[in-house]
This record gives sequence, C-alpha cells and structure tokens, in this order.
Amino acid sequence: MEMTESNAVVGARLLADDIANALGYEVQIDAKTDDRLGGETTTSSIGIRVPELGIEMGYRPAAGVAPESVACQLASHIQDDILSKTGMIWPEDQGRGDQPLVPGDAGWYRESEPGVVVPYGQASAAHRPDSSLDAVVRWWLGYWFVGVIADPAGDVWFSEHEFVGDLSAIHAGVRVDYEVGDRFHGQLRKATVVGFAD
Repeated sequence: MEMTESNAVVGARLLADDIANALGYEVQIDAKTDDRLGGETTTSSIGIRVPELGIEMGYRPAAGVAPESVACQLASHIQDDILSKTGMIWPEDQGRGDQPLVPGDAGWYRESEPGVVVPYGQASAAHRPDSSLDAVVRWWLGYWFVGVIADPAGDVWFSEHEFVGDLSAIHAGVRVDYEVGDRFHGQLRKATVVGFAD
C-alpha cells in the first residue's frame, strides 16, 4: 500500500510543477497518512495549496490510484480558480488562442481534440489573454460548465446558471450578448445573464 501514498504525492507534485513552472507561484502539498488498517500506511488524503492565490483543494484518493489520476482530480477542481484569480490562460495551448488545455486522465488535452497534448508535470506555459477580443467567449471549461467572456473593461465570468441557450454549442470564440452584475468570481466580474448574440 505504500505505492498509493507515493502515487498520490507524485500526482500532486506533477500538478504543482505545472502551476509553479507556468505561473511562478509557490505550491504546497499536504499528504495525510492512515496506518490503522493492519499496520499498512496509505494516503488518506492529498491536498494542494497555492497560498498567494488563496487556493486549496484536497481529496481522498482510492487505493492504487495512478499519479495522473491524482493530478487530474486536483486540477479539475482548481483550474477555474487559477484562471479567475490570475487572469492568465493556464495551461496554455500554444498557438491556439485563449482556450486553455483541460485536465484529462493522462494529461492536459484540447477539449475539441481528446488526444493528450501535454503530460502532467510538463505544462510550463501560460499567457495573458488577447486584449483585442470583445464580446466573445474567451475560454470555456465544459467539464464544469464555466467560462469567461472577453470584455475591454475586464473579462466577465459566467456559468451554466447564467446562460440561456444550448450549452453544447458554447466554445471559445462564440459571440455572445451578456449583462454584468456587481458580483465577482476571483478577479473577474460576474455575468447575470448570457446568451448567443443575434
């Protein structure tokens, strides 16, 4: 069972490397062990924390979980927060605009092309969003149904709850109409209603 602990820590370290290498933030890993099961030590929980951004996430991995599964689980729960709090496109899909790569079972991939593009631990790039875009979906995380609209006054975050229309048709570059409220998600203003532009 020692392999479970090391796989969980290795997976968290892969994601920590992606954050630190692309964005330059210190990342802390917290692994708690439980040796109450017949003297075997297993990882009862694994967590990742980015103190400078106030982001933390943890979970209880299953026995024998692969490092990539740990990285995927943690990444899928913190990617929106990292994007929203830094304003950066992370991890960057080089040459593909402002749609970030998304977490998958074996690494970061393009949502439109499921093949692995970058293995965990090797996503070392992020970039500032394209400031020339306006009133289009800048990025969309289909696995959480959340995205950002490019706006010259500051990008606008939205989720499936604010969207009126066919969610399956949303992707980066789609032109939208939207209204902005007085609430924030990270450093981004939050939409009150979003729909496809006429």
